[in-house]
Amino acid sequence: MICLVSDDSDIELNYEASLEINPHSIVLCYTSTAQNEVKQLQKRLSAALNSDISLVKVPEFDLDAIQDIAENLFMSLHGKQIVLHYSGGTKPMSIGFFEEFRGTGCSIVHTDLNTRTMWWRTAEGFFQKKMQ
Repeated sequence: MICLVSDDSDIELNYEASLEINPHSIVLCYTSTAQNEVKQLQKRLSAALNSDISLVKVPEFDLDAIQDIAENLFMSLHGKQIVLHYSGGTKPMSIGFFEEFRGTGCSIVHTDLNTRTMWWRTAEGFFQKKMQ
């Protein structure tokens, strides 16, 4: 699972989505301004899940650089089941990662904590699910 983190509002969003999905491994893509937040999220996820967690630093607003990082990340995970949770991060991060992972056969997920709903886009189609 790939999560995007750019500020403190992304902590709970990614935490809840990760609990819901319960992935084998998590890649937290974060901005330089979110170093404290990503460490807090990593600590919470480590305590709650038995997942391998890695960190990847991403620029906040440089779309070309963001897409390069997303492409390299996709290539390094090729052959594995990938879930992109694009709800967090800056808008360029969300757009860049979405564009790189769209149409690759990966699951792409958006989460709304207010309605406790997740929207999934997979190779089979688009659907929504209420979170537990």
